[in-house]
Amino acid sequence: MVFGGAMHPDQDAEHPWLAGEAGFIAAALDKGVPVLGVCLGAQLIARAAGAHVGPADASEVGWYDVELEDEGAADPVLSVLPPCFPAFQWHHYTFALPPGATQLASSEAARQAYRLGDRAWGIQFHAEVDRRMLDHWLEAGADELLAPLEDVRAQTDRYLPTWNEQGRALCQAFLDEAVRLGR
Repeated sequence: MVFGGAMHPDQDAEHPWLAGEAGFIAAALDKGVPVLGVCLGAQLIARAAGAHVGPADASEVGWYDVELEDEGAADPVLSVLPPCFPAFQWHHYTFALPPGATQLASSEAARQAYRLGDRAWGIQFHAEVDRRMLDHWLEAGADELLAPLEDVRAQTDRYLPTWNEQGRALCQAFLDEAVRLGR
């Protein structure tokens, strides 16, 4: 699993480890290791697979609706999610689909999920967040919010319990699929 971070996937000069991370991911993809990337992780998988990654036309910071594509509804990992769901987002970058990838979900502003072959998934949204993480992010990054902090906190109170259940289901589906693929 490759998670997110405050940096962008093309900031090798500021974060020299990014190139090594992309190389490590490329090697994992070449060896057929099951991989799940979250936000920056999804962007780094796309980068490692040769896709363009760069600034998005519109940032998404807060809760945004995501819709599964037909392929996502049939996917062994993403199919545990409802057809449309509010997802927590914090990104200013997007990615093109890597060669051979299938788009699984999207929002009004961006591609949200893809599968590369049968062993790698990238999700732009943050299925891993919990209350403690979000409280910290909202405090530390309040200046990046695109809606008033009070509104984002109210949405968090409303959506987070269900989102945590969905995030656990998504993670479990990935782990189950990784085990199945390992047989």
